[in-house]
Amino acid sequence: MRLVITSKNINAIQSRLPEAEREKVKPDDYLTKILKYIPAEVVALYVTLYNIAYAARADIPFTLIVWIIFGIGIIGTVLYLLRVAKVNDWSQITVSTIAFVVWVFALGGPFSHCAWYQPAYGALILPIYTFFMPIMISR
Repeated sequence: MRLVITSKNINAIQSRLPEAEREKVKPDDYLTKILKYIPAEVVALYVTLYNIAYAARADIPFTLIVWIIFGIGIIGTVLYLLRVAKVNDWSQITVSTIAFVVWVFALGGPFSHCAWYQPAYGALILPIYTFFMPIMISR
């Protein structure tokens, strides 16, 4: 199950399970929340598409293409969580979508084509966001 289980939503989750399974469901711990919040599948898609575009950069409008790939990743995060992972909690979808943006920012991606971008920004924000998101978001 990809949905982050918190003390807020545990009753709703337990009510959908057979009686024998209800006691087994506990709120997720810190590390489990991190794993569920980071959309690793979409980050992998992004990295793959980016590298394909990078290999063809001399023959394509590379900057435009990487911004399009970034947009596809944002939309893909939402659709993947809703339709494949069956996450119906919009706060988790929002946190995961922001996590995707933070990962791309840390990798450089289309942001590296902006005059203001410095790799150190991404190197700083990625661990900060990853560390604090399970603490701040779900109780």
